[in-house]
Amino acid sequence: MPKIDHAPARRIKDFVRAVRTSGLYPQNPVVNSATTEPVVWVGGRDHLLFCSNNLLGLSNHPGVREAAAKALDRYGLGSGGSRQMAANIDVHRALEERIAEFLGQEDAICFAAGYMANVGSVPALMKLDRYLEIDQVKSVAPMEPGCGPGWEIFSEELNHASLVDGVRLARAEVSRFPHRDMAALAGLLEASEAPSKFIVSDGVFSMDGDIAPVPELAALAREHDAMLMIDDAHGVGMLGQGGRGSLEHLGVGTEEVDLQMGTFTKAFGGIGGYVAGDAELVDFLRISARTYIFSAPLPPSIAAGVAESIDIAEREPWRREKALENAAFFRREANALGYDTLGSAFHIVPVLIGGEAEAAEATRRLRHRGIVAPHARFPAVPLGRARIRFVMTCQHDREQIGYLLKCLAELRQAD
Repeated sequence: MPKIDHAPARRIKDFVRAVRTSGLYPQNPVVNSATTEPVVWVGGRDHLLFCSNNLLGLSNHPGVREAAAKALDRYGLGSGGSRQMAANIDVHRALEERIAEFLGQEDAICFAAGYMANVGSVPALMKLDRYLEIDQVKSVAPMEPGCGPGWEIFSEELNHASLVDGVRLARAEVSRFPHRDMAALAGLLEASEAPSKFIVSDGVFSMDGDIAPVPELAALAREHDAMLMIDDAHGVGMLGQGGRGSLEHLGVGTEEVDLQMGTFTKAFGGIGGYVAGDAELVDFLRISARTYIFSAPLPPSIAAGVAESIDIAEREPWRREKALENAAFFRREANALGYDTLGSAFHIVPVLIGGEAEAAEATRRLRHRGIVAPHARFPAVPLGRARIRFVMTCQHDREQIGYLLKCLAELRQAD
């Protein structure tokens, strides 16, 4: 039976066809091997992969795989429900305690994805006043998204999409401040009449690879009696003497930041997200974050594997050291070729291309040379600022990076 032909669907299909015709539709290759390794099998031949988030090479580590396999054998594939129903399993609680201990926080709450951690936590915090209006919390139940009176959120303009969406769902008054501009943030905080202020910022910015001025953010939060949340998805496991993230790297104590969000997808080679902080703040999220209450948690095998990954990352600092050394080498050589790496400082090294069509063509040319490195374009980055976002892991060697640099040099000569 033919599908009903109606105008809304036709408009959507016409748009997709136009994007395909323009050459801007993402042509992501189908990979026929693990995408956690630096060499992958695509289209019948090996390709070098420079976009994997498996930064420390832990996804396929024998110890991690063994821990996950044992949990799979014991618990099965899924979790069987939400944490507040059937699935408050011991392995989930053990992971929360382990990540809290690693970060030096009192407690942590885990979500099925880092995205869910942000889009669940930010709106939940904004609902506090509405809870207090309900007969002095005699009836505590998950509420529809919506902000109580008196909150204003101060959001960094380059925050990750998950933070941006969390802020939107909160339905609070929002003031965006320019990238790393503490004078502008101070002015916004000074002008605000909101009784409750909430500052949110990435720690390491995912598309530029630079770091937030966390000490200054913490100082402004103290000065203006504001809550501060740092999304350290790209910092934890990679920065700081013990790999505890941008706070440790910049000498900021955990007591200076109310909530520290992160993921298990990057340094720890798994999937899932968490928010860590004081125990009572975390407990509040357990009774108010809709993406926690109304969603199944991580599969138990993933939770067990990630806990083992944290242990390995902590006792093998050479992994993050090598990843950062690889990134420093690549950044230096890419700059020498005349590329703009946008002030990146760590394992994320963007190479600015500019136009969307030009970036798509650069990605295709690299793919032809056996390199998988998708480009980022609007709306992930501003119009005219498209880039190829290279990620260096501890598994890349200098020969592989050298070949990438050779290909980038050839691209520049062709232009």
